[in-house]
Amino acid sequence: MMMKPPPPSRGAGAETIVEHVIQSIREAVRQGELAQGERLVVADIAQRYGVSVGPVREAIRRLTGEGLLEFAPHRGASVRAYSERDVREIFQVREAIEGYAAKLAAENIHRADYAKRLEDCRKRLHATVHASVEELSKVRQQFHDLIYEFGGNAAIKEAAERLTFPVNRLVFNELTGRARASASLKEHDEVIDAILAGDAVRAERAMRSHLHNGAIAVCEALVASRTVTPPQKKKV
Repeated sequence: MMMKPPPPSRGAGAETIVEHVIQSIREAVRQGELAQGERLVVADIAQRYGVSVGPVREAIRRLTGEGLLEFAPHRGASVRAYSERDVREIFQVREAIEGYAAKLAAENIHRADYAKRLEDCRKRLHATVHASVEELSKVRQQFHDLIYEFGGNAAIKEAAERLTFPVNRLVFNELTGRARASASLKEHDEVIDAILAGDAVRAERAMRSHLHNGAIAVCEALVASRTVTPPQKKKV
């Protein structure tokens, strides 16, 4: 069962409600709560997110335009299924976008409390290396969000959020979460060291290398997930 996010506040405008639904669906896909090929029933989504069907239809239309969902006559919208080629192409774009974000972060690291916050994030990454895979994923996302913020370019984060795809997250976590944790931690350290040193070139190179290795792991997990039965989702 999908986790139910808090509904939009009373009096929220139509556009705000649509954005709420878009972000909620994106997160459900990212976390594997909506699996590849899973059909989205408008009435069910509206009830779950506490909105009317109008904003849900608009959110689905936009997410279909982005490529996160696909639409078929007589079946409606469903979560797009991705091939290894799709994953490689998505990560190639992420390498360019997030590599540039890391470069900007290194150039801006002297501002405000950026260095301290990045060191705090490093501590969380190290503290969770043996935690649950869900917690690992959460802290890793915080790391990337911090890089987007320090880059100072809102379009980077917006573009990165669009590059969301489902890899049957429950299975992917079981297959690669632990195995990839140590290598990923070392790569995060390399990115952080470069940013803290203000070395923009090294920061960009380290981030691109990190994402390249991530793409390999995701492709391997994607292949394996087709032959492994996912663990049962817990009811919430």
